[in-house]
Amino acid sequence: MQPVVSIAHARVGLLGNPSDGYGGKAIALAIANFRARVTIEASDRFELKPGPSDGTSFASARDAAQLFASWGPDDGLRLMRAALKRFAGESKEFAALGGDDPLLRFSLGYETDVPRQVGLAGSSAIVVASLRALCDWFGSRIEPARLAELALSAEVEDLGIAAGAMDRVIQAHGGLMAMDLKEPRGADSYQVLDPTRIPPLFVAWDPAIGKPSGRAHGKLRSRWLAGDAEVLEAIEAFRDLVDEGVACLGSGDHERFRDLMSMNFEMRSAIFDVSPRDRRLVAIARENGGAAKLSGSGGAVVGTADPEGFAALEARYRETGCGFVRASPAMLP
Repeated sequence: MQPVVSIAHARVGLLGNPSDGYGGKAIALAIANFRARVTIEASDRFELKPGPSDGTSFASARDAAQLFASWGPDDGLRLMRAALKRFAGESKEFAALGGDDPLLRFSLGYETDVPRQVGLAGSSAIVVASLRALCDWFGSRIEPARLAELALSAEVEDLGIAAGAMDRVIQAHGGLMAMDLKEPRGADSYQVLDPTRIPPLFVAWDPAIGKPSGRAHGKLRSRWLAGDAEVLEAIEAFRDLVDEGVACLGSGDHERFRDLMSMNFEMRSAIFDVSPRDRRLVAIARENGGAAKLSGSGGAVVGTADPEGFAALEARYRETGCGFVRASPAMLP
């Protein structure tokens, strides 16, 4: 049996987040700059292969601490386990196999270059790529909207991660999408947009380790569940913001879209704890003629600027020790 390789890309939330976890709307883009890659190969037994930060044996405690400082202490093994559980409950092809079928014995491993814990959806990329690889290995067909829901269930219900649907939806579909995330969600909740209509984008991130998105969302989720009027009003305002953003992309109004990105950050700051580090990431863009907002839960921003100003903007971010890329859309085959 030939090996199977599947990928899922990092994503940036262009408008609407953090309302995506609370029945809001969002515009998100899958970016080709970073991705998780999952490989399945035939084996004598079923085996989960650990990634760089998943091991239990290191040359020394200092080596382990340095690795965890750069990668974070979380691991990908539990993400693959959760993906396998959800796939097994969904796939008729999997369920129909006899216990001695060689398809049931394989190794499942991953690698990723998505910067960790900075709000670029690195964890969900591993889950989505795992589900895709399992589909390919067992000949199962799961529609993207359903695959996104399986990935969300794996993280929220099986692993206890506070998360919204946006990351998994855009990673399951690829490209650029507008999404209405009120339940019940389905294929008609999502609108494919033309990625050539977006303004030039950059992503900048602070490599100092952040915090898991579930922890970042804890207070906001509690307020939302309690029916906090300020939070509920903000979610509706985010929905209106996204509707205007879709119209701007349709008309090619990049200047207004830039304004909306700035507004998104200010609206988020009113209901969500934003760290001084994240405020500085946004301020650098503004000080250099651009606009930026948090890409996800914190640690990275997505922004736009006049193309002739990108070189100076990149230099400024790198002077402060930040990573910087010009974002490229990731389209699925």
